Amino acid sequence: MHILFAAKGFYGNPDLVRLSMELARRKHRVTAATYLKESDRGRQKDGVTIFETKPIVMVHSLAYPFSLPFSEMYRIIQREGVDVVHAVDDYSTNTAMAASVSKAADVPFVYTIQGMGQRTGHPLVDPIVALYDWTIERLIARSARRVVLQSKSLMSRAEWLGVKKSNIAIIPSGVDLNRFDPEQPEVKRNAAFLRNELDIHDNVVVGFVGRLIWGKGLAYLISAVREVQKRYPNVILLVVGDGPQRTDLEMMAKNSKIRAIFTGWQEKTSPFYALMDIFVLPSFFEGLPNVMLEAMAMRKAVVATAIGGNVDLVVDGKNGFLVPIQDDRRIAFALKKLLNSSDMRKRMGNINRQIIEETFTWDVIVPRFERLYETISSAG
Repeated sequence: MHILFAAKGFYGNPDLVRLSMELARRKHRVTAATYLKESDRGRQKDGVTIFETKPIVMVHSLAYPFSLPFSEMYRIIQREGVDVVHAVDDYSTNTAMAASVSKAADVPFVYTIQGMGQRTGHPLVDPIVALYDWTIERLIARSARRVVLQSKSLMSRAEWLGVKKSNIAIIPSGVDLNRFDPEQPEVKRNAAFLRNELDIHDNVVVGFVGRLIWGKGLAYLISAVREVQKRYPNVILLVVGDGPQRTDLEMMAKNSKIRAIFTGWQEKTSPFYALMDIFVLPSFFEGLPNVMLEAMAMRKAVVATAIGGNVDLVVDGKNGFLVPIQDDRRIAFALKKLLNSSDMRKRMGNINRQIIEETFTWDVIVPRFERLYETISSAG
C-alpha cells in the first residue's frame, strides 16, 4: 500500500516520523509532502520519500509556511499510485491541499485531529484561527473518510466540526520504549553527566519538556515552584525546550528568585527526563501530548492540567495528579504531596511505565493504522 502523508512539517512531528518509518519497515510505500527547514534538507528516513512543499509566503513570526502544492500532490497520486492520503496537521495549508487533491483524484482521505483547537493568546491571530475553524477546518474534517483522534477527550472537537461518529477512529500516539527507558545504560550515563554539568547533584527536580509558548501555562508552574521552594529549598525547576516565551519565562523565574534551569531545545530528551523526579504539564489545552507519554515511559510521576488527553492518561491520585488550568496553588499542592513521599513517586512512576508498555507501543499502534487504511481502501 502507498500512503501519502501531508503535514506542515515532517521532522518537527515525531509521531509522523515514527509512524512513517514503521509503515515503511512493514513494506508499505510512504511519501511525505511537507515543508523542510534549512536544517532538515538532506536528512533521510529509511524507506520514506520526502517531497518538499516550498512555501509561497513564510510568516516568520509564527514559523508558518503558506504553500499550495495541489498540482504537485495530484501528480504524485497519479504517477505513483497512492492508495491513501493522510493529513496530520491542524491549521496547515498542506492539509487543506491534501483534502482537496484526494477528492479530485478520488483517493480515500484520512485526517488526524491532534488537539482541541489552537489558541496563541495573540489578539490578532486567535480570531483568524476561529474563522478557520468555522470554515476550512470543518470542510477538511467532513471530507475525510476517517477522522483519527488521539484520545477520547477529542470527541467533542470532532463532533463540533460536524464529523459523523461512524467516521471516527481513536488511535493514540506511540512511544519508543527503547529510546524512553530509564534503565538504558546510555540514558543513565548521560543523565549522570548532566546532573553534574547542570549543578543539580542531589537536589529534587521538577521538570517540563515542550515548546515555551503561552498555551503551555509555564507562568503558573514557575509561580507554583516559587511557593514550593519556601518549604522545599532543595527543589530545582528544569525546563527543556525553546519558544517565543523563553526570555519572558527566564526573567520571571529570575524575578521570582527560584532555582530554575532552562536548557533550550534538545534533540535527545530521555536523559533530561531521567533527571526529573516529577514531570509537570500545566497546559491550557492539549490533544494527547507526546511529552506526557514519554515522561510516563520514563517512570515519572506526573502533575497535569485536567484537559484533553491528559484525563485519559492520568487517574488522579493513582499515577499522578490532575489540576485545574491556570491554578498555581493546586499545582503547588500536588507537588508538595509528591515531594513528601518518594515511595509515592516511585509507585506512580512504575504504574505509568506499565500503562505505556501495555497500550502505547508502536507495535500496538501501527497495525491499527494498517487496518484502518485497508478498510477504507477496500470500501471504494
